[in-house]
Amino acid sequence: MPTILKGAKIFAGTDQEVLEDGFLIIDKGGRIDYVGPNYDLPSGDDIKIIDLKGKFILPGLIDCHIHLDLHGIPNTYEENLVEDKLRTIRAAREMEETIQAGFTTVRNAGSVNHIDISVRQGVENGWINGPRILTSGRILSITCSGTEYFNGMYRIADGYAEFKKAAREQLREGADFIKIMATGAFMNPGGIPGAEQPDIKELQAAVEEASKLGKYVAAHAHGAQGIKNAILAGVRTIEHGTFADEEAIAMMLEKDVFLVPTFAVDYYWLKYGIKGGVPKHMLEKAEEAKGISINSTRMALKAGVKIAMGTDAGTPYNYHGGNAIELLIMVKEGLLTPQEAILSATSTAAKACGLETETGTLEKGKWADLLVVEENPLEDISVLTCKDKILKVFKEGRLIKDLDSPSK
Repeated sequence: MPTILKGAKIFAGTDQEVLEDGFLIIDKGGRIDYVGPNYDLPSGDDIKIIDLKGKFILPGLIDCHIHLDLHGIPNTYEENLVEDKLRTIRAAREMEETIQAGFTTVRNAGSVNHIDISVRQGVENGWINGPRILTSGRILSITCSGTEYFNGMYRIADGYAEFKKAAREQLREGADFIKIMATGAFMNPGGIPGAEQPDIKELQAAVEEASKLGKYVAAHAHGAQGIKNAILAGVRTIEHGTFADEEAIAMMLEKDVFLVPTFAVDYYWLKYGIKGGVPKHMLEKAEEAKGISINSTRMALKAGVKIAMGTDAGTPYNYHGGNAIELLIMVKEGLLTPQEAILSATSTAAKACGLETETGTLEKGKWADLLVVEENPLEDISVLTCKDKILKVFKEGRLIKDLDSPSK
């Protein structure tokens, strides 16, 4: 049955315009058939018409960096105490929370023992409601301090041949992209965030294997040299980019590499601190880097680098379903306008994920991934952090959430 949404303001994400009193038609296959004004409503019992006068429609949101099998536990090491089958059930439940919050697509940047691939299959089979999930399986890392902190999350590899094999293993399991540690990490005890880890040849090994299947590599990279190594190796996205310098930013721009900053991580660590149970080794590194990530992202934006929204959801206190806090942070820090922030989580995020032909904007032929919200988020971005103001969520044309249904 075709569905017609009428009367709402529509931000399609294709330009700067907001369509007043617009119409959006979803065809029987779950794709958008029409977006525009002045549509002559057809008659017939096989058509569903939903009057959304006074409401606001925008594309479904995309989070480019989550960890679906992490639960926001203050001391992430305690995740190791939760058995894999229980973590999978919990992750499935939290993906329901995520789509209820308006995120119709997520990109999972590493999970224990391929839990992300199992949850993705559950969503695709219709067993559970959840966003479209892009999976990476285990994270590729060199032998280094701290990987034991996340038992089962890393595939340790050393040397060109081992990195090729490690990437092939994730692809064999069904990974949609490869995640690789180009530098040390804040969360791993003993890890040095600014230190480069794999050399360029090792990074290239993963890129080569992903490219064979039309897939790509996302690089965890804090330090400037690690960022540059990853770009030279051919990665598609830089995750975090904390200590990016002018040369690294220029390289991102030249190679059309996306930056995924993940500000929510530090926001929650510093908010809850030692009293909230956040480990000392994380807080010490966060304090040392405080403000640096904001400044490097500001530099990147000024240079013209594309910023894609990502939260690192699952890290301490960074709960699934609260993903829109990242948009609020970027606006409050003066990095982006509300409109720009929404684009970072829609059209730009879709491009970063390689899904721009399928989602990210409201255009004829794309999946009907969209939200209906109570108020205009272009005027107040915090609307997207209030689940009770997200009235409807459609994913691939199917109504997943419905808090208000005046329909004919």
